[in-house]
Amino acid sequence: MIRAASMPSVHQLTRIAVPGALFAILGVLIVLPFLTLVYASFITAPPFSGNVTQFTFDNYIEIWTPEMMRAVGNTLVVSLGGTAMAVTIGGLLAWLVARTDIPGKAVVHLAGLMPLFVSLIVAALTWSLLGSGRSGYLNIIFSSLGLPFRIEMQSLWGIVFVHGLYYVPFPFLYLYSALTLVHPDLEEAAAIHGADLPRTLRRVTFPLVKPALIGSILLLIVLMAEEFPVPQILGGARGVETLSIRIFNLMHQVPPASNHASAVCMVLTAFVGVLVYTQRRILGGRDYRTMTGKGMQSRFLPLGRLRWVAFGFVLLYMFVAMGLPLLALVITAFRSNMYVSGLAALVDPGQFTLKHMHEIMTAPVVYSSLWNSLLAAFWTALIGGLFYFVLSYVVYRTDLPGRRALEFLAMVPVALPALVMGLGILWTWANIPLPVYGTLAILVIAYLGRFTPQGFRAISSSIVQIHDDLEQAAMVAGATKTQAVRLIVWPLMRGGVAAALVVLFVLGMRELTASLFLYTTDTRVLSIVIYEQYENGGWSAVASLSLVYTVILIILTIVGRRWMRANV
Repeated sequence: MIRAASMPSVHQLTRIAVPGALFAILGVLIVLPFLTLVYASFITAPPFSGNVTQFTFDNYIEIWTPEMMRAVGNTLVVSLGGTAMAVTIGGLLAWLVARTDIPGKAVVHLAGLMPLFVSLIVAALTWSLLGSGRSGYLNIIFSSLGLPFRIEMQSLWGIVFVHGLYYVPFPFLYLYSALTLVHPDLEEAAAIHGADLPRTLRRVTFPLVKPALIGSILLLIVLMAEEFPVPQILGGARGVETLSIRIFNLMHQVPPASNHASAVCMVLTAFVGVLVYTQRRILGGRDYRTMTGKGMQSRFLPLGRLRWVAFGFVLLYMFVAMGLPLLALVITAFRSNMYVSGLAALVDPGQFTLKHMHEIMTAPVVYSSLWNSLLAAFWTALIGGLFYFVLSYVVYRTDLPGRRALEFLAMVPVALPALVMGLGILWTWANIPLPVYGTLAILVIAYLGRFTPQGFRAISSSIVQIHDDLEQAAMVAGATKTQAVRLIVWPLMRGGVAAALVVLFVLGMRELTASLFLYTTDTRVLSIVIYEQYENGGWSAVASLSLVYTVILIILTIVGRRWMRANV
């Protein structure tokens, strides 16, 4: 007697279908564009162009010109220098607010987050206004006061300074979270044994937050190595190339050297990949936990007379990072002309007009680009929030096959620079027979792939804080898996999901680099319009647009924070 083969159950099909669908989505968003770029770096013509192509290693050999070597060196300088500055400032702010009795802690916490309000393209533009040659506003002030020095922001060290100033939120957030979990008994024990404050910090506090410190350092090096707007605006005009600018220039020369650009993309990706691997090797297998079942009472280190000195440093940082740039934008946006003869002319009320702001506020291209930015950011946040929630739940709340591989794929974009992903997405979707290229959908696809690590980590951090005993108790009481998620998990983590949605929305509004190869005349976003105005030399329009752009980002962030608090 022959038995009929048993059909797979619904449960078995689900165990295969759910991770399979997630693998397919991540493959389309991340893997396919990257493989297309790898393919382009080994052939003699642009991929899918219809031209006869041959396999070659020449692209990797020919890119190593003197210009390429200088680009590699410049990338190392801006990455390492900017990281050192950002980690120093961000770490100090995090320590002050988390471990000391500094006054005005709400102000200190705000200072650590304020650069998130400013797009990097706006930051670069404002510091170009403040310190470029004799026409820079700060240099005009120094000259009028008879001071024998001036600053030059359009330089390699200008790039380092802006990077260090505006990447502070990353180490601040990493280290603030870690420092709040350091048990104060350990610091007190060091003090009892005669350690002064600097030695306590060096031997106890910062070694305990080593994962957060190393993680923030390597993340910053990665972000600064791949970053495009700041090096392009502050270094492009002076011939200062980083690897990201080298890729951009190769793609925009006539004719485009697209295969060489792909090879440079692979060099940049390899550099970033080595950093990510280094982080895992440094931290792997070590235990940095100080939280136990024993209760912990928050105690803060007394700063004594240094309390107000520290608070003065915080106010100085806020003024340099936000006050000066906003003042530069306001002056430039409302001046009748860009010529400034001296300090008196800089503050002369007769030199100000509403003309440029009126032109910007009534220009159709501004409204269309703003609408495009809002739409692209909205759909990125909405679709991304849902996808990253499902992905996080599968990875951390199920035993489905392949979940560890899904987690690895979700973090791959950390090692893929935005310019690399943009170029890979361009070639992939321009040759897929779907009506996507030339629409806002291609920008949403790029943003979803680009921000997968941020969205996935933001939501998964909320999921891992909810003990799975709560779900199991609900299911023991008769609830289905879906009901347990809807009635238990979702209400507990909706504040975290809301936070992730706001982050995704703000990131989508700020994004420029991934859009550079993907936008068309009808799909320009606001950051692209600002960059185009800069390329055309319209500084009054640039300042007016940047001021509007910054105000919008500040409003979105404030509204988003209120909405998050309402849902927690």
